Amino acid sequence: MDLLTRRILFLVLVIASITVLLYGAFNLGWARIFSPGPLSAAHKKLDIKGECKACHAKGKRLDNSKCLDCHKEIRAKIQEKSGFHARVSTECTLCHSEHHGRSYNLKQLDAKTFDHAMTGWPIEGKHALLKCEACHPNGIYMLKKNKCINCHQDIHQGENGSECAECHSATISFRETK
Repeated sequence: MDLLTRRILFLVLVIASITVLLYGAFNLGWARIFSPGPLSAAHKKLDIKGECKACHAKGKRLDNSKCLDCHKEIRAKIQEKSGFHARVSTECTLCHSEHHGRSYNLKQLDAKTFDHAMTGWPIEGKHALLKCEACHPNGIYMLKKNKCINCHQDIHQGENGSECAECHSATISFRETK
């Protein structure tokens, strides 16, 4: 073995040894060494454990099916073909990008430009006068209930069915009829 080959081999061994020592001495996981940055507060438990494979498939950037494995309520809405996520791309990172730190807001929702009709619940008539917080307290945008009866009293006590829009409109008073 010539001198140059021995020096290269020695250098490789030194670098490998330092890496192993750092890994052991400081308990650094490989994921933390190569991570592009900390996850948001919503996903911090995955960051602490270094659970890259919880979101990333081997050799890929992100696997959307893995997002939906945790976000079961969104998967259900997509399968039901209801709500916002059923009407937009299934590429999660187009709207929700990670590794920007704990204080990063993953929702990235601009209430002034958001097209609420994309949710399947267009904001019309008297509903347009409401502030977002009236229906979405605490910044919770995906509602489990989206029927008139969830906000309005049913003075008919169920006798006329559950489709209020057959007789009532959001453009006139709820007590008035079409």
